[in-house]
Amino acid sequence: MKSTWDAKEQKLVAERDKALAAAAASSAKLREVDDAFRRQLDSVETSHRAAITEFTAAKQTEVDAAKRRTAEVEDEMRVLLHETEVAKQNMESRVRKLTSAFADLQQDLTR
Repeated sequence: MKSTWDAKEQKLVAERDKALAAAAASSAKLREVDDAFRRQLDSVETSHRAAITEFTAAKQTEVDAAKRRTAEVEDEMRVLLHETEVAKQNMESRVRKLTSAFADLQQDLTR
């Protein structure tokens, strides 16, 4: 009876040791796979950050160019508005002179 019990105990101990070894091997394999996945994830995140940085820089360059162009167009519009105002004032001055001249002629004719 004792020998049967000892045999069962040895069998159970062997199964336990085998299961512990399998669990340790599985844990080691899981750590390897996890480490590989984390390295891959870090690599992808790094490349995404680099791409985002590159896109951000490119878009900022476009925004800066658009702002410069807007400033140039605004400056051109200011010049055009100033030139138009000067031309308008000149035309108004000419019209006043003509009106004055016609008024003088009319007064001369009525005298």
